[in-house]
Amino acid sequence: MKIIKKIITISVISLAILVLPSFVLAQGKQQGQGVQQQDKVQDSTTHEDETVVSPQGNQQNQGEQQTGTGNRGIETAIQNLNRVTERNNDPEVGEQVRSMVQNHERVQTRTKTALQQMSQRNKAVKFLLGPDYKNAGQVRSDVVGLRNDIKKLEQIKEGSLPADAGDVQGAIDELQIEADELETQLEEQLSGFSLFGWLAKLLAN
Repeated sequence: MKIIKKIITISVISLAILVLPSFVLAQGKQQGQGVQQQDKVQDSTTHEDETVVSPQGNQQNQGEQQTGTGNRGIETAIQNLNRVTERNNDPEVGEQVRSMVQNHERVQTRTKTALQQMSQRNKAVKFLLGPDYKNAGQVRSDVVGLRNDIKKLEQIKEGSLPADAGDVQGAIDELQIEADELETQLEEQLSGFSLFGWLAKLLAN
């Protein structure tokens, strides 16, 4: 089996060496044409240039929406759970919720980094080898973790006081939205055709 994988890998690399220059050349021509058109637009008038430029804050927000890296659902859920830990007198429940909060903070960082790296993957590399399956696996794993925490929070809610139950339900709703959005953004990053994506996925596993 290992010998077969080596043979396949060598064959794919050889074919990639033949295909990559043509693909990169085509991409370069397209980029060159785009730059020429952009230069023509910029040379028209200074006022037109000023109207085209968007505030950096808006561009950053748009980038987060496109790559699903806002994590606002997790942020709101963390705030709700922190209020629960402040009011709850049950040490066991308090420790469980605090552990969730710490894990959600790590998930927030990991998913943001993973999706950004996936969105920044070189087009030529993505065409040949497919998307970044390693980061995709990390995001998928974190989504599963969020859904498991939702089930745990549903159990905690059943034994909570009304004041705590409201915040717990709010955290459940936000985590559900966040998990759904992460799955949607992940599917978008995994979409598209690639020549040897199946092989890269096999080797990643």
